[in-house]
Amino acid sequence: MKYFLGSLLSIMISISAIAQNNPGTDYISLGDLKLAKDYFMKRMRQAPAESNYYLGEIAYQEGNLAEAQKNYEAGVAADPASALNNIGLAKLQLKSNPKEAEDQLKDIQKKNKKDVTVILAIAKAYLDNDMKEKTQEKLKDAYKADKKNPYIYIFEADMLAKENKIGEATQLYDQAIYFDPNCTLAYLKGARVYEYINRNHAADMLKKVIAIQPDNKLATRELAGLYYRDGFYPQAIEAYKEYFKTGDYGIEDLRRYAAAEYFTNNFAESMRLLQEGMQNNPDDFVLNRLLMYNSNSTQDYETGLAAGDKFFSLPLNEGDSILALDYKTYANILSQTGNKVKAMEQYKKLADLDPTNAELRKEMATTCASERMYPEAAEFYKKFIELSPEEAIDAQNYFQLGRYYFLGGVAAASDTTTVTPEEAKAKSIELYKKADETFAIVAERVPDSHLGYYQRAQTNYRMDPDSEQGLAKPHYEKTIEVILAKGGDLEAADKAILIEAYSYLSYFYYLEYDKTKKAADKEFVKEYAGKVLELDPENANGKALFEFATN
Repeated sequence: MKYFLGSLLSIMISISAIAQNNPGTDYISLGDLKLAKDYFMKRMRQAPAESNYYLGEIAYQEGNLAEAQKNYEAGVAADPASALNNIGLAKLQLKSNPKEAEDQLKDIQKKNKKDVTVILAIAKAYLDNDMKEKTQEKLKDAYKADKKNPYIYIFEADMLAKENKIGEATQLYDQAIYFDPNCTLAYLKGARVYEYINRNHAADMLKKVIAIQPDNKLATRELAGLYYRDGFYPQAIEAYKEYFKTGDYGIEDLRRYAAAEYFTNNFAESMRLLQEGMQNNPDDFVLNRLLMYNSNSTQDYETGLAAGDKFFSLPLNEGDSILALDYKTYANILSQTGNKVKAMEQYKKLADLDPTNAELRKEMATTCASERMYPEAAEFYKKFIELSPEEAIDAQNYFQLGRYYFLGGVAAASDTTTVTPEEAKAKSIELYKKADETFAIVAERVPDSHLGYYQRAQTNYRMDPDSEQGLAKPHYEKTIEVILAKGGDLEAADKAILIEAYSYLSYFYYLEYDKTKKAADKEFVKEYAGKVLELDPENANGKALFEFATN
């Protein structure tokens, strides 16, 4: 609903030009003041009074009252009898000198009793000064002057649309069309409101404008925007191609056209449009975002890095906001360019942006793991489990979490570039302990599977690589027990694990015998070495330990 309201607020209340279907006033009505300004500046020599009036209206809408007065005065200078420009000047005085201004407006209306354009201009003067009762009075006068004039219905419909009275507004736009089936502004404005209650009808209304006026670029642009907002990007692209032939497009059109090309993987065309837009708008928030997205998609990470750095340095103006995809894209670019610490900062911001999104944590874990950022991957995956009650009962998730901890421990043990060997070992032990605790959950949840026990064996072996403490011993023993309990012929993978487990136990008892000289320990060396040779008769370690135990 927030987007809906924002769109309706972009509808501006303007009166029709002296000539119907005037694109300049249509631009104003549809909220595109820049294109309207360009249009009336070009018409200044041809129609100075009219052009100055509408330029004054544009300045008024922009809050530049001094500029508005300047335009109205220029309009009066061009044509002292110009009712519209005199209305503009009176409008500026309605608050500071209300009696004189109202007297002037009454006098103008008396001279133009049947001129709906003039009466609506007076109504707008009151409306712009928040004098709604007076506005309604003038609307009644307009209806008395010509109840079949479509622009009266459009004016009132605009007022209702801005108040979010959608049903009433659509009825009045339809009424305007009833009285003038060729009134393109009624179709254009009606489509804006109908878009949120019946999008197909909105599209039909815009197509109707094009049928009435095949060269109506406003309708083509509005249709392109409608397709874009609906996600019909190929159709939006075709409409924008037609509209851009006119050359009268603005920055918002460029943004949407470039985005539509991006979303359809037409990256080269999207980049061309972005470069065009950024020539005059180098700090445009959306264009810089799209440049970052395009560069990431085409793996031009150096360009993407510059675009991302700039994008995140831009100030947020009204309507701007950082999206989850912004952080995600920038994080990937940073990772690809070796800035892993900064990439991690973006991932954390991404998580803060959507604190309850479990799948996001899982995706972030996968991304971190692909960059061998295993501790970070474990952090995100642990949060994924915590946020997903249904996933917390799945042993496979704990197995994956344990693997991230385990791989983090392996990486930490060998990373002595920034820390001392002692610090590296301490960090790896910390991660191995977390891995062991996690694999213990797997073993508890799936006791008839050897995976939890086997991973605990490997993890404990990493914490005791010389087998001095025998940390892995009970877990290898349990691994053997579970595999053998399956019965039947051994699979190759199971056989390999058994060879590993028997080899460990044989070597463990070899070390024990070296310390105790107990015959029982030597007998265990022989027993487990023999089991290794049963599975792999050419195993060199098995042969050496068996030979030792039999002498």
